[in-house]
Amino acid sequence: MSYADLIHRFIDAINDTDAVRRRATIEEILTPDCTYTDPEIAVEGHDALDRAFAALQQRIPPGFRFGLTAPVDAHHHQARFFWRFGDPEAGTPAATGSDVAVFADGRIRHLYAFFDAANS
Repeated sequence: MSYADLIHRFIDAINDTDAVRRRATIEEILTPDCTYTDPEIAVEGHDALDRAFAALQQRIPPGFRFGLTAPVDAHHHQARFFWRFGDPEAGTPAATGSDVAVFADGRIRHLYAFFDAANS
């Protein structure tokens, strides 16, 4: 699986409301010792990441989703990608940001997320 494919699958996992399918995707695309860090949380491992995604799904309005806003830029076992979050039908997203991913053994090992200022 290419690095871009892994990032697309990561976005799918964040958006997935089916707990069993989301967990299977997490285990497939992230190393067991994975880390995820953003301005609000820092988690390590499949269990913690799955709990963080489940908690996010409980907090967000129905229909809000993450989506990529540009092609994934990857080289040397790392990638950066830009995203939007909100109602896909809305012209203006609720939030935007970018992430940096570091890969190991053909999977995502570390993710570092950066949030832009929230849109109003």
